[in-house]
Amino acid sequence: MGLFKQALMIMTLGMGLTFVFLYFVIQGLKLAARIIHHFEGDPSEEPVKPVQPAAASGGEAALHAAVIAVALEVSKSSTH
Repeated sequence: MGLFKQALMIMTLGMGLTFVFLYFVIQGLKLAARIIHHFEGDPSEEPVKPVQPAAASGGEAALHAAVIAVALEVSKSSTH
């Protein structure tokens, strides 16, 4: 009967410690979520405007297209 009492005590202690540990983990996660939510803010308060790239003028756009075309031709000829 002594071994049964020991086994019951060890089982109760182990399960109790497990539940206490899980309780603290859950409370820690809830606290972390509240902290993150506090610093994150509400996205509906401040609408973020997307950044628009600067539009290239007609001459710059043609120059960019020419540079890209030359780079593509060079890369095609170097691979063959």
